[in-house]
Amino acid sequence: VFYPFIAVILIRRGFDVVAVGVVTAVSAACFTFAVPVWGHLADVKLGRPRALQVAAGASSAALLLTLGPIPALAVAACYVAFAAFESAFSPLSDAIAVNAVPDPRRDYARIRLLASLAFAVATIAAGFLYDRTGYGPAPLLFTLLAAAAIASAAVTPDVERADLRAIATRDPREPSAGLDGGRRRLPTWRLGSVGVALGLAPRLPGALLAIGLIQVGIIAGFTFLAVRLQELGANPSAIALSSGISAAAEIPAFLVAGAVARRVGIRGLFAGSALLYSACFVSWMVIDVPALLIATRVLTGVSFAGISVAAVLTVAALLPDRLQATGQALYQTTAFGLAAIVANVAGGVIYGSAGPATVFGLAAAAGLAAVVVGWVVLPTRAAPGARAATGTTAVPH
Repeated sequence: VFYPFIAVILIRRGFDVVAVGVVTAVSAACFTFAVPVWGHLADVKLGRPRALQVAAGASSAALLLTLGPIPALAVAACYVAFAAFESAFSPLSDAIAVNAVPDPRRDYARIRLLASLAFAVATIAAGFLYDRTGYGPAPLLFTLLAAAAIASAAVTPDVERADLRAIATRDPREPSAGLDGGRRRLPTWRLGSVGVALGLAPRLPGALLAIGLIQVGIIAGFTFLAVRLQELGANPSAIALSSGISAAAEIPAFLVAGAVARRVGIRGLFAGSALLYSACFVSWMVIDVPALLIATRVLTGVSFAGISVAAVLTVAALLPDRLQATGQALYQTTAFGLAAIVANVAGGVIYGSAGPATVFGLAAAAGLAAVVVGWVVLPTRAAPGARAATGTTAVPH
């Protein structure tokens, strides 16, 4: 109800396309710094559901402030704060889901598709509402749904919090990672949960690079396709339909993504999905009919589902259950933080100077680079999650 419309809301409030790129890039920078903090707080201090509640309440407060008569700079600051708090949603939800299911390889995607279903329904419905009302109700709708998430998190099960010293020194009571758990002593606990996670999983930085490359293209497309549609005369419901159709296409893709990962491996799922997304970028370079641009979003939805499942399963395979919030936070930091900074800063400047075709062409090049890197560094096969191997169970937080 809010996130897909950020670029056009800013334009409606007087920002030009370069300013939109700057605001979204600064938001991405705050996102980048905030997500690892959320991962540490969730795994070590608060627990995953409690941290999710804090993030939902604070992000709602940031948006509610924009309803007042505040200057443009204050609006931008509120959106930046929103990004910092909202950054917790995906990694903490993924960590809860991965730890809650018996076998993440089989079951995670079927949980994740619920988010796509909700996104599709809510975005399309909100778009038709905004046709009548404008974008004014967006903060209120977000706050109502955030309140529901806070109530849900109050009864959500969780695994125990992580003892970083025990994990870093390879305490035998602590489960090890599925694929990449090292056998050496890792005195990285003093660097927090991020240091422990990187010490346990030497493959993780390379995997994050591959994910970040494709996400540069995805974020550029997400931000500037909406701007392109508005330039071509699309109304809010059409812009909403663009995001909603993509999310709807994710649903059947998530149903089969786990099976595809088991058959062709994580890297095969990632490479095929990134290639398909890159082909869509190329098509956006030449299509100037809004209906056709929106139609291509069916393919981007399928691709995004495959990329998301590959990324989450990589983290689930490389790290133990009590570091899943940290691992998923590192994925989100790369995918929607660092990648978004590059995509939004460069995309805003390039869009303003060279036009949309150049932006989408460079997005396609980043996608092809992601295929190459991902094929080299991502796991060939998905490994069972630590919970399935060790019998670790979720407990009420």
